[in-house]
Amino acid sequence: MTQSDQAILEGIKRKIAGDANLQETAKWSQKDFDFLSYFIEEKTACRLSVSTLKRIWSNDYQRLPHISTLDALSKTAFDKNWQRLKSASLSNQVEKKDRTFKSTFLGQKKKFKKVAVALLVVIPMFLMLIVGAEAFQKKQKRKEVMANVTFNHEKTFKNKLPNTVVFNYDIEHINADSFFLQQSWDTFRKVEIFKGIKQRTDIYYIPGYFTAKLFADDKIVKEMPVHVIYEDWFMAARQPMSNIVTFDKNLWLRENYLGIATETLGIKGIDINKEFQLAYYYVKDFEVDGDNLTYKTSFKMEPLESVDCPMANFHLQGTEGYYWIMIGNKGCGSEVYIRTGDTLHNGKTQDLTKLTTNIYQWNEVEINTSNKNVQLILNGTEVFSTSYEDSIGGIMEISYFFNGMGMVDDVELADRQGKVKFFDDLEYLNPRKRKKKAYH
Repeated sequence: MTQSDQAILEGIKRKIAGDANLQETAKWSQKDFDFLSYFIEEKTACRLSVSTLKRIWSNDYQRLPHISTLDALSKTAFDKNWQRLKSASLSNQVEKKDRTFKSTFLGQKKKFKKVAVALLVVIPMFLMLIVGAEAFQKKQKRKEVMANVTFNHEKTFKNKLPNTVVFNYDIEHINADSFFLQQSWDTFRKVEIFKGIKQRTDIYYIPGYFTAKLFADDKIVKEMPVHVIYEDWFMAARQPMSNIVTFDKNLWLRENYLGIATETLGIKGIDINKEFQLAYYYVKDFEVDGDNLTYKTSFKMEPLESVDCPMANFHLQGTEGYYWIMIGNKGCGSEVYIRTGDTLHNGKTQDLTKLTTNIYQWNEVEINTSNKNVQLILNGTEVFSTSYEDSIGGIMEISYFFNGMGMVDDVELADRQGKVKFFDDLEYLNPRKRKKKAYH
């Protein structure tokens, strides 16, 4: 790793920390790194693990991180991939040296001042015309290439997991050094593909409404939705984020709500003393407009020694955008994060403490949206409101994510007219046991 590479990486880290409003990096907590991971994912659709971020920010590495990691960091900071940012940095250094040389040269050769000035004006203008013409030609050519790209898929199973999906593509007319296919937001599911081969299969282990992407070098040349439907509840955990563990129904808690025992997690290799994620999914076309809906559910979490700030995340995925609502335990308001369509709210830079509660008791959360105006109600009290511009589209997925032992009950989704399109009280999981919940 060169000194130049190290300097560029340090500049990237400073820029990201400043943009994320995270100062005094030496004092960052686990939750600061959690937020940083979310922050980078929102900017780039690439999720970097907390352990990777800790290693980078503590300079605990002998060589440069992987190129995909560098690209994610560079794009977050300066909206350029690593190589382009590096090239721009080197060009600036050369230009600076060149300006110094020219200044000295002109000072020494005053009798040629007028000629030199003329050349300094004419030559750059000439180069700009050439570069501009080449850029225009490349842009026109790129538009033409995009139109010729074939990218589609076929699912091998209906309403079943795991599900092998066959991707068909044609990249023969694209001029690039490398090509990749990414099945979703998860960069761990990004694989290299090659010219001369027009199919690639991949396995989806969890349901969801995903966006598959086709890359030429670092550019997305085509993307498409992949709706992996599962019209029942599905439970999974991640530890680390690249490792997905799923749970059959016979492993769930024998209660009339969604949950799982710590012992079962241990049997499947999840260490509750380390960072992990627990998730629940229900995926289908709910036939509800994401810009006009009412969503209700109840939840709680169980305490764990390893989790200082337990967080419940509620996700409604639409065809064009999504809701991501975080509810935290009392005292953890700084870690709360909300996304509604194209609008982002960050507990680091905004007071979101009303979105905290005693998370170890049953709570009720409700989202009411009318014409893109959102109202969030927690335990019967309005705690937040916002609005957004870009449509979310039809709701295709309901999912929950917990950074610990989370439980879910009483899920309801209604359309604009108040007609309930989906409801599940989960009584059937244990019909002999009647519910007795104490809400706030």
